[in-house]
Amino acid sequence: MSWFGGWNSVKQQLGAVAPGSLSGSSSLMNDAVVGLLDKIQNATDQDYESKRDAIHQLTSINKSLNQLVGSRMSVLTKALEQHKKDIEIIREIVQILTLIMTTSPKDDNIIEIHNTELFITDKNNFKILCDLLSINDYYVRYYIISFIFILIKNRFEAVQDAILGCPMAMPNIMSLLQDNRDVIRNETILVILELTKSNQEIQKIVAFESAFETLLNIIKKEGSSEGGIIVNDCILVLINLLKGNVLNQNFFRETGCIQTLLPLLQVQNTDMWILSDNKFTIIMSTLDLILTLVERNNLSTPTNQHIIVQCGIMNLIIRLGLGKMSSQVIRSKSLFVLGEIIYQNPENISEFASVTIKSEVTKESKTALLRLTTVMLYSKDLQEKLSAFHVFKSYLFNNEEAQMALASTIMFDNNSDNNNSSNNSNTSTNNNSNNNIEFENLSIGQHLYKILFSWETPTTKPFDISSFWFSSLVLLYMIKDSTHTKDQLLNMPLEIPKSTSGGDSPSPIPTLFIKLMTCLLNTSKKQDIDPMIKIGLLKLLAVWLDKSPKSIKLFFQHSNYLSFIIETILQPLASGGSSNLLSHTQGLASLIFGICVFYMDDETAESNRSNLTSIINHRIGLNTFKEKLDLVRKSDSFLSAEQDEENNQNQNQNQNQNNDLLLYDFDFTLFFKETFDKIRNIGTTVNKSRPGVRKVNDKVDKVIVDNNSSASSTSLSPPNSTTSPQVSSPSLPRNNSTNNNNELELSQLKSTNNNLSNELIQLKLQIDQQQKQIIQQQQQLVDQSLNQNQNQNQNQNNETNELLQLIQEKEKEVNMLNEAQYRLEDLVVEKDDQIEQLKNQIEFLKNQNQNQNQNNNNNNESVDLFELLRLRQENQEQVNRMALYENEIKQLNQKYSKLSLENNTLTHQLEETKKSIGSPNSSTIRNDSNLKLLKVEGELKEMKSKYEALVKEQDDLLTWSTKLEVENQNLKNRNK
Repeated sequence: MSWFGGWNSVKQQLGAVAPGSLSGSSSLMNDAVVGLLDKIQNATDQDYESKRDAIHQLTSINKSLNQLVGSRMSVLTKALEQHKKDIEIIREIVQILTLIMTTSPKDDNIIEIHNTELFITDKNNFKILCDLLSINDYYVRYYIISFIFILIKNRFEAVQDAILGCPMAMPNIMSLLQDNRDVIRNETILVILELTKSNQEIQKIVAFESAFETLLNIIKKEGSSEGGIIVNDCILVLINLLKGNVLNQNFFRETGCIQTLLPLLQVQNTDMWILSDNKFTIIMSTLDLILTLVERNNLSTPTNQHIIVQCGIMNLIIRLGLGKMSSQVIRSKSLFVLGEIIYQNPENISEFASVTIKSEVTKESKTALLRLTTVMLYSKDLQEKLSAFHVFKSYLFNNEEAQMALASTIMFDNNSDNNNSSNNSNTSTNNNSNNNIEFENLSIGQHLYKILFSWETPTTKPFDISSFWFSSLVLLYMIKDSTHTKDQLLNMPLEIPKSTSGGDSPSPIPTLFIKLMTCLLNTSKKQDIDPMIKIGLLKLLAVWLDKSPKSIKLFFQHSNYLSFIIETILQPLASGGSSNLLSHTQGLASLIFGICVFYMDDETAESNRSNLTSIINHRIGLNTFKEKLDLVRKSDSFLSAEQDEENNQNQNQNQNQNNDLLLYDFDFTLFFKETFDKIRNIGTTVNKSRPGVRKVNDKVDKVIVDNNSSASSTSLSPPNSTTSPQVSSPSLPRNNSTNNNNELELSQLKSTNNNLSNELIQLKLQIDQQQKQIIQQQQQLVDQSLNQNQNQNQNQNNETNELLQLIQEKEKEVNMLNEAQYRLEDLVVEKDDQIEQLKNQIEFLKNQNQNQNQNNNNNNESVDLFELLRLRQENQEQVNRMALYENEIKQLNQKYSKLSLENNTLTHQLEETKKSIGSPNSSTIRNDSNLKLLKVEGELKEMKSKYEALVKEQDDLLTWSTKLEVENQNLKNRNK
């Protein structure tokens, strides 16, 4: 019987249809299909042949009838369950189900998706399908596994849940992998590939159904790396089973499956130049599989790393990444995987450091690290450079021994250079050969140093910013979190001193730190310099100064270094494309400035830290300082790198679509945020003492900055600059009598302050005692009035309420007096701070007087004497103001005493009023009380005005103090 003969018989049943009657034709077809479904449903055992014929006719239905057949799907599934032994019926029903659920890219497929949902809703349907897989018929198995694949494509998660609800579903599907017919096996692999995505329960079931062994046997049978798409599909299934699944990874490792991956990475020497598409795909998928086994933040990763190195897979990956592989994509991928294999694994790092590769020029064995350096610095592909840097970063991460060993390779040997140069030939051929040999003889550190400072020396070759960038990053991670490496580089010269004849002493050779700072200073002198150079150097400097007081001390021994950092922060942003990168340089300079303030630790750290804090407050501006740091933290490049580590790795692998360099990586963002949290409060008064409470040895935070002093070797002041304002401080006469006068004035100020403080304390005690007495008296009056009012009339109650209101007003007035007292105490504390500041200023000027005593002339002495007299006069004005405040406090004390007497009088009058309640003279007494209250209210208003005047006087005094500081700075500037 023909496959399409059934539908022809349906047409015959429909009969001829008149042209143009499409609606009628559709109705007739629907009726015919319904009739066939009814025949299948109602057929008995005697009508078995007619039932088979009806099923056969439905295999040729039109797509327009999918909805109708889907609505009666239960008829087909029931027939499928009833006739499990009839292979022909099974094949045709599965074929019908496939037809009504097959989607088309050109259609909306709503009906097909709906039919899929109807089929999945009945959990018994999957049980029927999976039981039928036990039938060893080619078409049955092929149709069923193809139908399951269509269901997965239509409703992925629902099919996963349905299969998990059927205990024997996955074992029956897995059994098809043992089928000798390749078509069925290959379709099963595709189904398992889809089912194992993002479902660990199915992954575990598949893994413990011998999936690893079965898939690896298929890979071996197909020829491993010489195989085709089937091998790649098997590798993808292995990746699904292992990714993020620690249990499966342990099972995969313990069954010895990691060692079986070795043939997938083996490439013949002849294939290194030309790879077929299948082999390229297999190698890339295998590298992804290895990357899955060594993913970070996984408990099984250290053990997997050990097995990968032990079985020789790492050596094959090194051969692919650093050998003669022609494919740049495979080289880059291999290097990235290599970085993950050695990440935080000391044994693997040691094994990698011992690997050697034969040089093509000298025919000598060189370390793989040296070959990796040349790839990172001299490759023409940016992705390959990035992958090589990833290996370096993993090699140096938390590995201080490797950091110190790499730092020791930076030193050059000038004596060997002279010997080599004297033996060179004059021919051009020999010169090229010697240049190649000299290049091969450079160490890792020498390559990094050469590229880092190559932009200063003009050459015929174009400058490669990517090589400079990765060189700076490797040096950055070479010293990151390693104080010993930083100290080693601070003391190690860049070159071995040349041997000199006779007794001539060799000239001093700079260290890498001095060379770095010199290079940074040169960036401001050159025009049209790439901003990336300055950013790279500033990042390196920030990491170097972090947690390194010795480096910070050396940094401040050269005054122009600090001046450069300040000028970089204050540099105005220009309009254009470079302004974005300039904001990063300013943010990094601000970070360096904050690191210097926070980690400074020497004999002058406290005073120098105060000076730097003053620079932030008065020269840079506290808001500007924080704004520069926030611009970096909120930039797109920083936010992109700030994402979690896994996303950052994926970004590194997929980078270079536009050949752009990443300004930051994940680890540097952690360093930046950690440092930012430490320096965010620099320049603020977070630990300021509470008002009215003063510590005995409290230090004043504000100190005048001397930006031009160079007497001390650790001076924090930048040199004279034409682009930024200078801050100066005054000088004093150089004689002992002047110093004695200053001390006398200081002692007078101290005595005045002590007297004022004592008076305030006494006043506070008196106020507290009087306040307690008033409250007690008021409470007694309230109790008495309440007891008496219980037996009196309504008028007496009204009078008592008025007295209670009077008492409440008096309590408010007392509270206002207390607030005025507290504010006066704050004012006295602030004045005390100003007196302490003057003391520090006088001591500072006295020290400066001693340092400059030998360098100034008599004319300057007369000028300084005049200025001292002027300062003394201004200080006298401040003493006078303090006396005025003292008088005001005394007046307030008198007012308070007067108010206390008035309160006593009112209390006495209250008692008399209670006695005379109901008498004709009671109204007269109330009027007298009201007059007294009005008088008290007037006096309170007068005290409030006095208090506002005191606040205004305080503001004027602060303005005067600021003016005095500016004049002192101008005086010092003139003396200079």
